[in-house]
Amino acid sequence: MTFHVDPIYLVISNSAEVIAIRRIAKEMAHDIGFDEATRTEISLVVSELASNIIKYGQRGIISLTPVCDLHREGLMIEAEDDGEGFNEQIAMQDGVSTSGTLGVGLGAVNRLMDEFDILRRENHAGTRIVCKRWLHDNSNVAGEHCPFDFGVISRPKIGETANGDSYVLKQTKAGSLIAVIDGVGHGVLAHQAASAARQYVERHAESPLLDIFKGVDRACAATRGVVMAIAVFDWRQQLFRFASVGNIEVSVFHGNREKPKFIVRRGIVGKHAPQPVITENEWHTGDMLALHSDGISSQWSWSDFSQDADHPAQVIAENIYNANQKDYDDATIILVK
Repeated sequence: MTFHVDPIYLVISNSAEVIAIRRIAKEMAHDIGFDEATRTEISLVVSELASNIIKYGQRGIISLTPVCDLHREGLMIEAEDDGEGFNEQIAMQDGVSTSGTLGVGLGAVNRLMDEFDILRRENHAGTRIVCKRWLHDNSNVAGEHCPFDFGVISRPKIGETANGDSYVLKQTKAGSLIAVIDGVGHGVLAHQAASAARQYVERHAESPLLDIFKGVDRACAATRGVVMAIAVFDWRQQLFRFASVGNIEVSVFHGNREKPKFIVRRGIVGKHAPQPVITENEWHTGDMLALHSDGISSQWSWSDFSQDADHPAQVIAENIYNANQKDYDDATIILVK
């Protein structure tokens, strides 16, 4: 695509300029092709970044640049100032406005944008924030019915009301995304971490897996952090991509046979987690995948449940859960067949 929208650069030093760049951003987003809801989100992001410049740098620059790569188009927003900076961990808390006046906080900026980076300048003061929002086709595979059956159980530790586990089941343009997320520990703080991760994954389900993990790492920076595993199924190509950081268990079965285990990176997402190993795997008719948190013992064997293979996925998930759940931890299992 050749854009007919020119980049915009605006010096920000007062509230009138914040209002102006917010309006310009919304107009540019319209020209690029974003829908009304996304245009509003983009203007909110620009308002937050511009307000931060006034609060922390007194003066700076916001730039808005149409961008494209081989497969997508979007908008890049850059904010640069010469201020003393800010506490990144506090700033990334969801719902906290770093300016103290306008905006929604950098945690929400991270969630609203597809890419987000905070760059520190070496040897002198100042902060540069670069983020991008891409145009997405959110329509599902035209006319295709989801070929999978899903079973899900998720409950808090016995005696707790807040579930420190979470999960995602979401239809994407090409197929389906599933994720199991386990906040570190249990109770309210684990629930907060798992919820922050879930919200990011749900909002960015069409993004590449590596980008999703990077975004969740930022989204959970002010929390205890999470361990997380994601599988993205492509219905047409009969394959799935898988990535995991931490001790979420995954198993794939066919008939009475369990397929080879996956590579899992140890770490905590939200605490500078290592990049996950992303694998691409064939998916055959009759395959089943089980994904579960450590509230369910990893010592079970599919041979103990293979007689249930013809049952609905929910029945199989419940049988595995009932035989292997731990009362002293949150527990979540997703079964796909």
